[in-house]
Amino acid sequence: MRLTLYTDYSLRVLLYLSGREDEIVTITELADFYKISRNHLVKVVHSLGLKGYILTTRGRHGGLKRARPAKEILIGDVVRSTEPDFDLLECFN
Repeated sequence: MRLTLYTDYSLRVLLYLSGREDEIVTITELADFYKISRNHLVKVVHSLGLKGYILTTRGRHGGLKRARPAKEILIGDVVRSTEPDFDLLECFN
């Protein structure tokens, strides 16, 4: 099974936020840490916020943090919610 970069970035964002429990993290910090496009991360972060995985705050002192404890966020749920076509084989669709 292959995952899209969108799902990969989504999982990376959640992993990074899990390591920074009580801190507010910026998108620029994430982009610099993983050496990936800030523009792609903006889309990923927006989607994760809409789906309730993270809390986002706009403005000068804004940033990101997890919306719920890490043990309540299941990787399978994240993958299913971020993959556009999750059929493992052609016969599943």
